[in-house]
Amino acid sequence: MVNLPNRALEVREAIRRLVEDPATRSLARSSQLTIAQLETLLAASYSDEDDTNKSDRRLYCPFRHHISRGAYNRTLIQAQNNVIRSIYTILLLGYAGLFDTSALQPFVELSDTIQNFVQEARQTSDENAALREMNARLMETITALAKRHSFKDTA
Repeated sequence: MVNLPNRALEVREAIRRLVEDPATRSLARSSQLTIAQLETLLAASYSDEDDTNKSDRRLYCPFRHHISRGAYNRTLIQAQNNVIRSIYTILLLGYAGLFDTSALQPFVELSDTIQNFVQEARQTSDENAALREMNARLMETITALAKRHSFKDTA
């Protein structure tokens, strides 16, 4: 095993905390990314910032650092393709007239709300109950946004 610099160890710990976060797990269940793909995207992003050798990038993954380069690369490609497909979906909806820029605003606000809610939940005595409440509110809001007749802002 390669000895990782302190920065890489810090990154692995940060990714581990994020991936284990209940809010991350809740969001990932309904996303186009698996937890392994999210972890790999994060590791790739941080290792790019650190100008890490390509063969060592997989070592930034906190849970899967013993995987082969090939498995890491396949997971990374799958994750990147899922993100690209999601972006193309948004572009397609906009082009078809079903989604406009103002329709994205509730989703941007919702992501900010999630961050604030999670920070507040961590300060309560029953973090799990607070996160369950956040998950229920999140699902309710997303369902309401998705069930609109159109994603296009008609106001």
